Amino acid sequence: MDDAMSEELYQAIFSRRSVRKYEQGGLDAAALKQVTDFAASTRPLFPGIRTETRLMGPDDVNGIFKVAAPHYLAIYSENRPGFEANAGFLLQQADLFLSSIGLGSCWQGGPKPVRGMRRLSGLDFVIMLAFGRPAEPAHRERAEFKRRALSEISSLTSEPEILEATRLAPSGMNNQSWYFTGGEGTVHAYAARSIMTEEMNRINVGIALAHMWLAAGHEGRRADFTLDEGAGGSAPRGYSYVATLRLGPKGA
Repeated sequence: MDDAMSEELYQAIFSRRSVRKYEQGGLDAAALKQVTDFAASTRPLFPGIRTETRLMGPDDVNGIFKVAAPHYLAIYSENRPGFEANAGFLLQQADLFLSSIGLGSCWQGGPKPVRGMRRLSGLDFVIMLAFGRPAEPAHRERAEFKRRALSEISSLTSEPEILEATRLAPSGMNNQSWYFTGGEGTVHAYAARSIMTEEMNRINVGIALAHMWLAAGHEGRRADFTLDEGAGGSAPRGYSYVATLRLGPKGA
């Protein structure tokens, strides 16, 4: 993905909204190819995890809270440490891309592919987006976002611009199930522990880290993700470790 596209995705952060009503007609083949080509170009959070995206129609998806849309973009992954956050990181780039070209999209936490499509090329289904031409506004003003204050999601006293973009990330049930610590160019990311929503919470952190990475690029800073065993042993109460972001100086 080039710098111009990354900047378009960054700008989409501040106007994107979840769309739950769609026009009945689907996109044409050229538009769908634009979406799938972009999905194939996204940057992973953890490059060592094998993934694949698959375009689906309404008859390929079922489950509770399914948004009726003409198209769905599902991501499959091998089950390796960090696979949930990696899936969220990848698919959020597609979510922002759809918004940037005027299409609507909505994360689907409950729906799944129909039986027979929940495993692909040795990979397991993780999560999907509904998308299509919106039948309601696909964008919003920045003041319309309903999100927690920065002080509720992070102990960091630095990187306010990067954290603000991260704060606006979507999440399952809008629960913003993440917390960030660190300092001096380092950000440790944690997911809220939950018996019911553990996997979704880790996907949520991946979504938030996609915003963090795009915001770092906008600020002219290199962003590299790693796993830090020390950070894993110092998780805030009620949270579990996901990943660490190392930020380079501006222009480096």
